[in-house]
Amino acid sequence: MNYTVRPGDTLNSIAARFGVPVQELIRVNNIPYPYSIFVGQNLFIPVRPTPPGPPTPPRDDVDRRLDRLERQVGNLDRRVDRLEQRVNRLEERVDRLEGRPRPRS
Repeated sequence: MNYTVRPGDTLNSIAARFGVPVQELIRVNNIPYPYSIFVGQNLFIPVRPTPPGPPTPPRDDVDRRLDRLERQVGNLDRRVDRLEQRVNRLEERVDRLEGRPRPRS
């Protein structure tokens, strides 16, 4: 990409604006020491392609993770069932201790 230097521009500000290292701007534009630029000067800005997003996991990885989650849900369901049974038994004991008849279901 080409860029025309504007008033107030510096190599540092141009590099920061385009996310390019200053030394890279100097190198690709063959700017000699003392690395001066001037208004109206055309500079080549090396544009780097944006990195791709996170890779999509392979399908077998998704299936494996899904299987693991389904097992965890099954384990949690069993634990909830056991807890409900314990609560019911405790309620029955409380009812017996308090002398309340328990309705049959």
